Amino acid sequence: MNLYYRISWSIIFTLANLLIATSTVLASVKNTIFLIDSNENNSYNILVKNAENLAKKTINQELANNPEIIEITITILGERRSQIVPVIRSNVSRLEWQNNPNIDNFTRYFADAKLLLKFEDDSGIADNKPQVPNFSNQVPAKPPASPHFQPIVPQPQKSSRQKSQSTAPRFPTDEDDSKIIDN
Repeated sequence: MNLYYRISWSIIFTLANLLIATSTVLASVKNTIFLIDSNENNSYNILVKNAENLAKKTINQELANNPEIIEITITILGERRSQIVPVIRSNVSRLEWQNNPNIDNFTRYFADAKLLLKFEDDSGIADNKPQVPNFSNQVPAKPPASPHFQPIVPQPQKSSRQKSQSTAPRFPTDEDDSKIIDN
């Protein structure tokens, strides 16, 4: 009888584990990627607003239509002039969205998208600031040669005993430590 008792309990535990595993599998995380064409947009702010609206609409639809989704991640890419870069990424759980359906709280904004998509400033007017050349890496040009110009060539000193006019900088040593007075 002991054998039957063990077999029946092992079957019950196996069925309970399968039931728990299947209920865990039903809860899922959904990842979605959208691409927005922004070639006709002149403003980066309009592109971001369109991306936010699309994310908000998609989150509402997915959570309403699929009760097994417990978390959703939406990435919205922007395309402009053959460049495709992420604009926003929203990651929210069902419980968080039910408590506060504000898209800004769950969204990461990619600030470099404006630069990478080559948007001008928000007024649509190009930045007409003059560019300042960078002279830090340039070598100065030699002065033009003149027919009356004689280069000055330094001559070696004749006496090795001459004292130099300049003094070398003096650095503190251990001997100077005794001269420091503590206040």
